[in-house]
Amino acid sequence: MKYELFFLNNIHDSMEMVNVELDSFLDLSSQGYFDELTMKHIILNLANCLELLVKYRLEQEHWTLIFSDLNKAKYSDYLAGDFVSVDVKSGILRLKNVCEMEYTFVASMHIYQYRNRLMHYTLNSTFEQIIKDISDAMKEIAEFVEKEIIKDLPQEAQKDFQDTTVGYRKYAETLKKLKL
Repeated sequence: MKYELFFLNNIHDSMEMVNVELDSFLDLSSQGYFDELTMKHIILNLANCLELLVKYRLEQEHWTLIFSDLNKAKYSDYLAGDFVSVDVKSGILRLKNVCEMEYTFVASMHIYQYRNRLMHYTLNSTFEQIIKDISDAMKEIAEFVEKEIIKDLPQEAQKDFQDTTVGYRKYAETLKKLKL
């Protein structure tokens, strides 16, 4: 049986998982409980979302831009998904230098650093700083999606992504007001 999950679906699923996890996190925090596991999943999904969005936008510019090493870009490997893709920092640099986009993703890169610490070592920070970075990253990602992604999506996907970015902005504001 063939199984195929499209790139846009992966991106939207990652974005939606952040909203779902935040809903749960905020519900528990309103009861005085800080759910570390949910926070971990929010960080992981938000970092994944950033990486996928950067790669998607690069792919829209040209398929070779999502290869880590442009000199090894082969169309057959691209079609098969059999290649090492660009890392998020290099991808953001390509957005700037090749696509001439000025997105720094400062808070989003903090989330990506948290993700790396979670995956490869230990995350040490304060809850307040993590919450602030999540809120700011969600605004950065929502702006990027609204300005650079939605307009080029198939019609049926535009509303889904618009609804998700509305959720991102709503949760970002809610997180700003959160008292821990």
